[in-house]
Amino acid sequence: MRWADELMLAAVASNMPDQIGTLQHIYLAEKVWLARIRGQKDIVITDLEAPPDLAALQEAWPLMHRSWLDWASVLHDAETVIPHRNAAGVEFRMPAWQVVLHLVNHGSFHRGQVATMLRSNGFVPPTTDLIVYYRTRA
Repeated sequence: MRWADELMLAAVASNMPDQIGTLQHIYLAEKVWLARIRGQKDIVITDLEAPPDLAALQEAWPLMHRSWLDWASVLHDAETVIPHRNAAGVEFRMPAWQVVLHLVNHGSFHRGQVATMLRSNGFVPPTTDLIVYYRTRA
């Protein structure tokens, strides 16, 4: 997640720095779930504000990624239940592993939208496929 977010943020910063809306949305989703895994079960995405501009997003996102990695490093049981409410106020309970997979899937979907935006404006988006991550980290 961190690797792909960083690649896409750098591509947008280099090519279309005023088009960060979708990246802000990905950031907010990661932020709301971070708050939920930390016990803020009633928080919803609309309670949060995204960094207002590219520079603020570039500063804030690495800190959040670090928080996710810190959480994961001490997680002893991926079945740990994360209680939370959706925007409509309905309560849910999901194991931590489902929350993480949701975030990976959510980010992949929206990074695909950003890649399409870049390509439609004549820029080559970075490849953020998981297999590329594995191959570059081998």
